Amino acid sequence: MRNIYLSVVLPALLAGCAAVGPDYSPPALSSSQLPARFSSPPAGLVSGAVEVAWWRSFDDPALSTLMGRALAANHDVGIAAARLEEAKALLGESRQDFLPRGGAALGYENRRQSEVQTPPGQPRQMSNYRGVVDASWEIDLFGRVRRSVEAAQAQAGSREALLRGVQAGVAAAVASTWFELGGLAAELAVAADIRQSQRESLGLVERMVSAGTASEFDRLRAEALLRHVEVAVPELERRHAASRNALAILLGEAAQTFTLPVAAPAGEALAVREIAVGDPAALLARRADVAAAERALAAASARIGVETAGLYPEIQVQGSIGFVAGDLDAMHGSGALSGFFGPAIRWSFLDGGRVRARIAASEARSQEALHVYDQTVLRALQETDDAFNAYGAASRTLALRLQEAAAHREAARLAGLRFAQGEGVYLEVLDAERADFASRRALAVARTQQRLAVVSIYKALGGGWEVCAQAQQDCARPRAGVAQQTARRP
Repeated sequence: MRNIYLSVVLPALLAGCAAVGPDYSPPALSSSQLPARFSSPPAGLVSGAVEVAWWRSFDDPALSTLMGRALAANHDVGIAAARLEEAKALLGESRQDFLPRGGAALGYENRRQSEVQTPPGQPRQMSNYRGVVDASWEIDLFGRVRRSVEAAQAQAGSREALLRGVQAGVAAAVASTWFELGGLAAELAVAADIRQSQRESLGLVERMVSAGTASEFDRLRAEALLRHVEVAVPELERRHAASRNALAILLGEAAQTFTLPVAAPAGEALAVREIAVGDPAALLARRADVAAAERALAAASARIGVETAGLYPEIQVQGSIGFVAGDLDAMHGSGALSGFFGPAIRWSFLDGGRVRARIAASEARSQEALHVYDQTVLRALQETDDAFNAYGAASRTLALRLQEAAAHREAARLAGLRFAQGEGVYLEVLDAERADFASRRALAVARTQQRLAVVSIYKALGGGWEVCAQAQQDCARPRAGVAQQTARRP
């Protein structure tokens, strides 16, 4: 028996200190997957380190305040942080497999045997008191435990990257919603300005109708233009309320009690003059979804080793020491001392087909994770290029809208002046004022779209989470009361 034991254990000791399964290394990207630089970014986008707290470049104190509140109280960030804590706890549990396991056991047994079961001269009624400490320790010769810890560690890294992604997404959502609110407020201000002007025009036409210098047709057209301006207001107010409620949710507050901060007047031009965008390599290092996909790939690779270890024997050292006696008074005597110590080998060689099937499944999942990683990289580059193009288009559109609005405003002024001097007809005034209203609304929308395009660039670049990483406390720190309620739960 001893020779059999040595023939199994010694080869394992000699060959088994290396963990089975593939040793993971991050995937290398080809030049077609990762270009050296971005292709011809629009004017205003320059190379350089990406701004961490990018929202500060808008020079909007209210936005910076909202950003801090959102990163500290947003529930999506809190959910992602809780999932990260769960992954860290599971990693700690995996590391415990390097240590012995076991514990104490106390027992009492009162057994009555039949006459057939009882040896001659022995009592049929027996009592047994037992108090022992059992322990077992797996010798991780083939790396099952090590690969399990690698997988748990990579999974925790993936959860950490996902938390960073949520933080970056929340920052972008807060900025986008804030700029949408500003744009809708600007459209409402345009509507209010034009509505006041149209009311004055309608009053003028009504007086001209009474004096006989204008027709009822002119009055109806003036009233129709006033209603055309007024009818746009309810929808703008609805959208403004919806965006306000969305911002409240991002800040973790009830919509009914949320109060918008006072916004500084939006400038005619964008405060952000230049946007540093770095290069594709820095982009992938910053993007949380790329980091999460890479860690998921590492976890899938480690699980191949976990399954491969099933092809080899599992070697444990087991032991037990305690006291076993027929009554309590004898428990402390040397005659009650009981114990054992020795190795145990388990080898499910008959399950080799099942183990190989699980290995094949793990390898397929690893290939899937590799494809997901490659696709995530390509999508990150695509989103960045799309954001650059959107910014260029938004900037050009805004420049044209500024010229269009200036032309329509001057046309409306000249039409009113000509009509007041008795030249032209009032229909020309109405057409010019209608075009002026439309162009001023379109200009407000264009300004909003340019700001949203800047936010899209920073979102595509993956920035924003670094503020939380540099903070002394986590952005998603538990609120006081919630932790206490959790602690009181059974």
